[in-house]
Amino acid sequence: MALLEVQNLTKIYKNDEGVETPALQGVSFEIKKGEFVAIMGASGSGKSTLLHILGFLDHQTDGEYRFDGRTIDEYSETDLAHMRNEKLGFIFQAFNLLPRTSVLDNVKLPLLYSDIPEAEWNEKVVNAIESVELSHRMEHEPSQLSGGEKQRVAIARALVNNPQIIFADEPTGNLDSKSGKAILEILQKLNKQGHTVVLITHETFIGEYTKRVIRLYDGKIINS
Repeated sequence: MALLEVQNLTKIYKNDEGVETPALQGVSFEIKKGEFVAIMGASGSGKSTLLHILGFLDHQTDGEYRFDGRTIDEYSETDLAHMRNEKLGFIFQAFNLLPRTSVLDNVKLPLLYSDIPEAEWNEKVVNAIESVELSHRMEHEPSQLSGGEKQRVAIARALVNNPQIIFADEPTGNLDSKSGKAILEILQKLNKQGHTVVLITHETFIGEYTKRVIRLYDGKIINS
């Protein structure tokens, strides 16, 4: 069974003058549990728009999006916010870490808004940090970390709620080639451990690390 499925997904943006700009045009695909998929395309191809819809951050104009067997229209905004925190993990190009906050507290952040008992938080945070091999940096602040280490913190934060799927948006975009390779190897390892990973990228070499590539061009899928 597919973890997520989109059928004829369309997204049209309209400006104040009523001029319409199509960002996605009839996009259809599915992603099964345990897959490692790259959604690849040049700037302006519709990658970010698609990620926002898949991550419950935006709604499609037309078409259907099903997550875990249910259409998104069946969820309230409160349900979607809850799912964003507990079922999805996000990794961003800019890391999005709190600056004057330790690694441990940055990783803990999603738990503050979860239903997980506080007594379990510390174990979950430590396990997530250990999974990205940053135990020796647990009390450091982001300013004391390299770019690659910051991205590892972001991955640990995405993992701490044990989400059903991890969305990585250009996760190597701000890193040198060595650090970027290390991050991709961590994502590979997590996928082998059973995590579903969807990686958004414009860099073609990243396809070598994933199991499957969905290519977007001008809002349309050209291969999946």
